Amino acid sequence: DVDEGEFDDPSTIFFEYSTDGTTWKSKAANRVSEGTYDAVLTGLAPSTHYSYRLVAGGEVQGDPMEFTTEDAPEVPNGSFEYTSTSASGKYSEFYNPNASDPLCRTPWWGSGNGATGVDGSADMGYVITAVDTSEKIDGNQSARLQSTWAVVKFAAGNLFTGSFGGLVGTKGGIVNFGRPFTARPTALRVWLKYSTGKINRIDTQPAGEHLTTNDYDRARVQIALGVWTPKNYGGTKDSPVQVNTTNTSTFVNYNTDPSTLAYGELVLTGNASNSHNSWKQYTIPIDWKDVITKPQFIIISCASSMYGDYFTGCDSAKLWIDKMEFVYE
Repeated sequence: DVDEGEFDDPSTIFFEYSTDGTTWKSKAANRVSEGTYDAVLTGLAPSTHYSYRLVAGGEVQGDPMEFTTEDAPEVPNGSFEYTSTSASGKYSEFYNPNASDPLCRTPWWGSGNGATGVDGSADMGYVITAVDTSEKIDGNQSARLQSTWAVVKFAAGNLFTGSFGGLVGTKGGIVNFGRPFTARPTALRVWLKYSTGKINRIDTQPAGEHLTTNDYDRARVQIALGVWTPKNYGGTKDSPVQVNTTNTSTFVNYNTDPSTLAYGELVLTGNASNSHNSWKQYTIPIDWKDVITKPQFIIISCASSMYGDYFTGCDSAKLWIDKMEFVYE
């Protein structure tokens, strides 16, 4: 709050900030309204204590004030290097109890591998989320998501933060989405490769869509941060949002959901040239509609067929994922 009568030259009004109280960096002040100035600082170090002060007319105004930046954690197992078959004994999951990184010793990622057959995908021979050592950008392997026709139902290859909750007969499955997370990234950066074709399996589709077998399938990556609770969303303590693929009323629209604080998505649209059939890095901006409330959970959901929850897509679509990381400003 500046008395502009004292300082008639706006160029003399600016902020300074410091990590040690000795060496100060300057930041231009933005005039919001008469007497009110602010500034947005970017590129700060995470988990760091800062002091800041106002300078006007060549003099420091008042005592310095303080803030501490938040942590900036990375995506656990973001290059999908740690895998194990210890849980199922049949197919790889993206964690390893013996991993050198403590964050990779317990499941953070889940998939629908257990949902694509009457007795589970491994029993039926359908593994829709797998390790691929022949395709990778970082490290020794990537995650490959493979859509398929699993005897009686279409199944999209998928990978998500959370856990598979069980089958609903032969009609679908239950998924618990989300993992505890309190940081506030501004984007998700990821390497993707997508191979697809025309939709050849149509069960249902969202209201407003009119997909036919002339349309090409699409892949999607979603990221949401929020304050969902198991009480309101039916999930578990660590994965609070439960979706039953046989009941569309359980599907969550993160753009309008009241407990979602931030959301971003990327849709890869296939065509006759298979234009995404090579590795490419994408940056998915995360739109924060509430920057005051601190998130409690994060949902990252990837699918080789965008409408796999509706059992609609191309049963030969494949999506490879590697080197997923958060961007912080």
